[in-house]
Amino acid sequence: MTGPALEFSKVIESLAEGVIISDADGAVVKFNSCALELLGITAEQLTLKAAFDPRWAMLRADLSPLPADELPAAEARATRQPVSRRRLAVRLPQGELREIVVSALPVFSESGALVQVVSILLDISREVAVITELRIFELFFALSADLFVVATPDFRVLKVNNAVQSTLGWPSQTYLGRGLLELLHPDDVALTLVEPSEVPREVTARLRTADGSYRSIGWQVARRSTPQLGEALFLRGTDVTQRLIEQRQITRSRELLGEAFELAELAVIERDLAEGTTQLTSRLRELLQLDADAEASLDQFLAPDDLPRFRAYQQQLTPGKAPPPLQLRLRTAKGELREVRLWARRTADETGRAARELVVVQDVTQQSLLQAKLRLAERLTSLGTMAAGVAHEINNPLAFVLANLNVVKNELALLPPIPGVDLVDLRDAVAEALEGAERVRQIVVGLKPFARVDEHQRGHCDLSRIVEASLNMAKNELRHRARVVKDLRPVAPVFANEARLGQVFLNLLVNAAQAMPDGRAAENLVTVVTREEGEQVVVAISDTGSGIPAEVLPRIFDPFFSTKQIGEGTGLGLFISQGIVKDAGGLISVSSRPGTGTTFEVRLPIATGTYAGTATTPLPARRRARVLLVDDEPAILRSMERLFGKAHDLTLAYSGREALALLGAKVEFDLIVCDLMMPEVSGIEVWEQVSAEQRAIFVFMTGGPFTERAERFLATTHPPVLDKPFTSTTLEGLLQRAQSR
Repeated sequence: MTGPALEFSKVIESLAEGVIISDADGAVVKFNSCALELLGITAEQLTLKAAFDPRWAMLRADLSPLPADELPAAEARATRQPVSRRRLAVRLPQGELREIVVSALPVFSESGALVQVVSILLDISREVAVITELRIFELFFALSADLFVVATPDFRVLKVNNAVQSTLGWPSQTYLGRGLLELLHPDDVALTLVEPSEVPREVTARLRTADGSYRSIGWQVARRSTPQLGEALFLRGTDVTQRLIEQRQITRSRELLGEAFELAELAVIERDLAEGTTQLTSRLRELLQLDADAEASLDQFLAPDDLPRFRAYQQQLTPGKAPPPLQLRLRTAKGELREVRLWARRTADETGRAARELVVVQDVTQQSLLQAKLRLAERLTSLGTMAAGVAHEINNPLAFVLANLNVVKNELALLPPIPGVDLVDLRDAVAEALEGAERVRQIVVGLKPFARVDEHQRGHCDLSRIVEASLNMAKNELRHRARVVKDLRPVAPVFANEARLGQVFLNLLVNAAQAMPDGRAAENLVTVVTREEGEQVVVAISDTGSGIPAEVLPRIFDPFFSTKQIGEGTGLGLFISQGIVKDAGGLISVSSRPGTGTTFEVRLPIATGTYAGTATTPLPARRRARVLLVDDEPAILRSMERLFGKAHDLTLAYSGREALALLGAKVEFDLIVCDLMMPEVSGIEVWEQVSAEQRAIFVFMTGGPFTERAERFLATTHPPVLDKPFTSTTLEGLLQRAQSR
């Protein structure tokens, strides 16, 4: 390429516009690099020597596909007329859209034949973007729901948008050249005091509308310098009239709600989450034992163990979400422990953010106390049933073990010396076995005060025996902490529930033990005394422990009050003990000095009337007695036969049915000793079917009445009872009584 052709190529290459020259058939014969860059294609693709990327496309101005025959060059060839500034678009393979303006000029020879078509391509993307942004801004200014005002520094209006007109009701020309402050409510001077600056300032002011009313507008005001206007004020406003009305309604609703809570005497705490303020109703202050003007939050009263649960509960609170109630413990300003159930709700502001928290607190101390007492009663009933069953199962074999050991002891005492046999050692061995069996018997006897099924059952109770049993139950707790000194004098019976009194003394003994440090038993002392004072029986339990502070002493019988750490005690032991003693007509009191020790005294009235106890008093008469022994344990009957068969006439019946057959045959007896609990026909059923004369000589023997029917029968009938395991002396006393008849 030489001469003019080379010069022409240099010229079109230097142009900032894209140039494409095609011949009369549409084949591209010349182009510059600007055209390739603008279209986003290669020279091979432009000259159709390479395939186009399928993502590339020529588009109309509305971005619809552009057919090849609508290209400006094709149109110029077809019409032989120039095509001027046709707006098109190109979609590049990367997805970018580029707007272009294309002009096409046909070139003819001297003979008039079409020789070439020259296409000129101009990139107008940047200009379109600027124009679009300006148009969008104009649309935004005109159509925005916010109020836009452009004014001079002295608030003379230059321009307003449609929202100003629709909100205030004045035509746009009314504002132009007018002072915005002329529409300001006389009482709202806040807008006039704003010193406009580069940083927008916020203020709320009321403006008069066309109908004479006022709308509350929240304004943002800024000063800007522009080439066209010079210094100007730009105001952006939001109509907050309805929001302010709603806020006033909410404030009033809160006031009314607070009044409702006060009138309903509900314990409520309200927190304003935005301002961080807290309000408490008078009922909540009363519950927390707070002064009327004291400031407080609920957190500071919660038991330390329950505080994490409350914090986790608060994290679940969101507007519209209501977690289930939460039961917690709190300690009042005066130190009292309360059980409470609380409900919490959060409400949102107009933006949807949590703005307010309402917590309703219900005192459920008495309800929890009742539930705790019921649970305790259930546990004691279960313990009593188990204790009765254990006592019965141990007492039966223990009865014949003791009886047989007594037989062996008596027979050994009658034996003459035997060569090669150490009778002294044998007698000692039997004596030790009897001592061990007796210790087992005492342990089982200790279970009996705790083996009652009916907590409402009352009867004549031996306090010394109940205290002894409680000491046996607390022995393991006491032995590592203190020495026990007992002064259990014989006292008159009291009328009460034996199991419940056992619970009282056991609780006092355990408390006494826990008041002293472990491992210093030689230094510490627990003293237990029973005595009579006038018409009362007194049980005093003293310890040499740490004592109780004077400020705490008046509250130790309060429900849920405890000097122990949270989680180490329920604070119900002394409260329940006081209730049991009061229910029996008595009184429990305490005296204590810190560092010296504590004494609890239980005073109960002596029972009136005759005590229907076991008739075991031995009588001097001695003759052979006719005795019917009834038991489903053959070993018990055989052991009694060995023990008393030589001195008395014994008839053995191995079931209740067999006993009824003998008694129905009018066989005469001086004494009937019948087991209470037997399968098929029990001792109670035997009693119910015999005559009144036979009942007069009837004695029950039992290892423990562990059914409600047996408990009820003994409580209402009061028959003579021989507790298994019994000693030979006890049974001998019964036989002598029978002989006296």
